[in-house]
Amino acid sequence: MTAAVQQQNDAQRERRPTTGGDAPTRRCIVSRQPRPRYGLIRFVLDPDRTVVPDLAEVLPGRGLWVSADRAILEKACKNNTFAKAARGPATVPDGLVATVTDLLRARCLAWLGQARGAGQLQSGFFQVREALAHEGVAVLIEAVDGAANGKAKLAGAARGLPLVDWFTAVELGNALGRDHLVHLALAPGKLSERFVHDALRYSGMLGGHLQGAGGEQ
Repeated sequence: MTAAVQQQNDAQRERRPTTGGDAPTRRCIVSRQPRPRYGLIRFVLDPDRTVVPDLAEVLPGRGLWVSADRAILEKACKNNTFAKAARGPATVPDGLVATVTDLLRARCLAWLGQARGAGQLQSGFFQVREALAHEGVAVLIEAVDGAANGKAKLAGAARGLPLVDWFTAVELGNALGRDHLVHLALAPGKLSERFVHDALRYSGMLGGHLQGAGGEQ
């Protein structure tokens, strides 16, 4: 990744939605730059001094924070920056980048299940369109393999709301006990904020970024 591309990605991430107020920051052990916590991934060392991801940020021990960026985490693993930051031995398990990516994907889909249970999720083209018309949407979610025409219509009605479009219709459906789903909308609230924060981190691990509906970034 070139310096210019990295700077552009950083600028895009800083424009992404937050929960409001001053987000707490931590320093990435690779870039040494402070970033909002929702833009980083916390790791700790287990009793055997093996690097363990702590996505919920609840495990005991000193936090080793790495930017939620695939290239940066790959660099941390390759150079074992964890050992330097921990000032002692640290074992990086094989496939750590893939493990983190899978865990973040699972967290995102789990938030959708919780949102449905809380009555904060709409699914289906007409239901989502109605929610958008009444400004009851915080995040628009579209299946990556859904029909382009229907997705374009809802994106146009979303007026720049955050757009997540990297899950398949089957993945979205399975998360909600259905065969497949294409159009979803999250209502404003804590669950949508948590989903967005994990979606931001997941998109970084995919090498992408959260889009704005209607063509806005």
